[in-house]
Amino acid sequence: MTASLEQRPILRVRDLRVEFTNRGGLFEKPSVLRAVDGVSFDLHRGETLGLVGESGCGKSTTARAILRLLRASSGSAEIDLGTATEKPRWNDILQADRGELRGLRQHIQLVFQDPYASLNPRMTVGDIIGEPMAVYRLHGSRAARRRRVQELMEEVGLDPTFIRRYPHEFSGGQRQRIGIARALALDPRVIICDEPVSALDVSIQSQVLNLLVDLQKRRELSFVFIAHDLSVVKRVSHRVAVMYLGKIVELAPYDEIYRNPLHPYTRALLSAVPIPDPQVEARRQRILLSGDMPSLTSAIQGCPFASRCPEVEERCRTIAPELGEVTPGQSVSCLLRQ
Repeated sequence: MTASLEQRPILRVRDLRVEFTNRGGLFEKPSVLRAVDGVSFDLHRGETLGLVGESGCGKSTTARAILRLLRASSGSAEIDLGTATEKPRWNDILQADRGELRGLRQHIQLVFQDPYASLNPRMTVGDIIGEPMAVYRLHGSRAARRRRVQELMEEVGLDPTFIRRYPHEFSGGQRQRIGIARALALDPRVIICDEPVSALDVSIQSQVLNLLVDLQKRRELSFVFIAHDLSVVKRVSHRVAVMYLGKIVELAPYDEIYRNPLHPYTRALLSAVPIPDPQVEARRQRILLSGDMPSLTSAIQGCPFASRCPEVEERCRTIAPELGEVTPGQSVSCLLRQ
C-alpha cells in the first residue's frame, strides 16, 4: 500500500478502556479484567489502519467498544462528519445519546469475522443487504432499494440475479462479500473489518482483500482492519498498530513495521510470518517467547511484556513504558528503544 494520504483524521480514539467485572463467588474474590487499557490512535481519510496481535489481546473488544456494541469504561471515539474541505465536526460515539448514536452508526459500519454466523439464514440476500436501507429509510420505495441492492451485489462481485437466494446457497467467500455489501449499504465513511478473512481459504482471502482495496479507492473509505496474521495486514494496510494485553505497543507505517520493527513483541510476531523464498526461510531464526503472560485481573507493574521479553532489563520490571514517537511516524512503548 502507498503511504501518501491526507493526514486529516476521520476517526480518533483517545485513552479507550474496557473493563469487565467479575463479582466473585463463594470461593472467588471479586476482580476486574482490563481487556482494553488506554488505546489511542487516529484513522486518516482514505487510510487502512491494521490492528494486529495474538488472540485475546483486545483487538475485537476495541472495535466493539468504538461501535458501542460493548460499553467502554472510559475514553472517547470521535468521528468527523465534516467534508474534506470544511471544518471538522467531531462527534463522540461513546457519549452520544440513543438518537445521536443511531445517526452516527450510519457513518461507521462493521464487517464481521465469521461469514457463516453473521448472516440470518432465514433472510434472502436481498433482504440482508437491504435491511439497513429500510431501517434508515433510504432510497425511497421498496423497488428503488431492490435496485440499489443489486448494484451493491454487482459492486462486490456477486451476481445480482441471486438476490432471492439464501445464505446457505453461497460459499464462504461469497457470504463475506454479502457482509461487505451490507456494510456498504449506508455509504459509511469508516468500516471496521474484524478479521474478515480468517475463516476463508487462502485463495479466497486474496480475492476478498483485493476487493477491499478496490472499494477503498473507488469510495475513499477508511478501514480499521483487525487481524492476527501480519502477512494479511501487509496486503491492505497503510499503517499498523501492534497490540499486546490491551495496549498498543508499536504504531508505524507498514513498511517501517516490516523493515525495522522496534518492539521485541513485534519482532517475535514477524519472525513467525512465512517467507516464500526457501533459502531465506531456512536461514531465518525464529524468535520463541518463553515465560508466562501476566494476569489481566491484577495490576501490572512495569512493562506488560517483561515476563516474556528476550531483551528484558531490570528496570523493565518496575517502570511502565509509554507509547512515544521515536522516529517520524513510528511510535513504540519500550524503554529500550526510547
